[in-house]
Amino acid sequence: MNGRSHVYPASRAALLDNRVRRLVHPPQKILGDFIRPGDVVLDIGSGSGFFTRAMARMVGGTGKVIAVDLQEAMLQKVQETAQEEGLLPRIRLHRARTDTLDCSRRECADFALAFYVVHEVPDAGRLLREIAALLVPGGSLLVVEPKGEVPAAEFERMVESAHSAGFRTVKRPKVLFSRAVVLQKVETG
Repeated sequence: MNGRSHVYPASRAALLDNRVRRLVHPPQKILGDFIRPGDVVLDIGSGSGFFTRAMARMVGGTGKVIAVDLQEAMLQKVQETAQEEGLLPRIRLHRARTDTLDCSRRECADFALAFYVVHEVPDAGRLLREIAALLVPGGSLLVVEPKGEVPAAEFERMVESAHSAGFRTVKRPKVLFSRAVVLQKVETG
């Protein structure tokens, strides 16, 4: 998958978090099977925090969500809405660089979400290797990409890149208007 290097602008963040989107992409339905209380989870390309806040509710008071985004303006929106909802103590904001997630490997995550993100990065293989390095052995990654922007063949190339990065395919869930795959980090040793 050869990313387009197009980043969704923070000026349009309101389109990412609204009532219609909650009906089309309900966070609890999409993520409920993957996140448990106490988990550490990554929201790669968190945007304005649509999934971040839902995941913060799912991990509970003992868990943590690391919201990762390139844009400081998006992370500010996550901070503002999470503060309003009393979820900020469960969320750590992290600004990535254009060439790397630049996340600390001290905290290994149980689950990672990359929702409508992989097609936006210039090197999907590198992104997937970085995510694999941040997950515990057996940890899961849910990748969801928009059907309208990512053709089936391109999505399958991304899945092959994920396999090369140390993942195996677990299942292909149905997500409206999307292509999706659940990947699990292969346990080594």
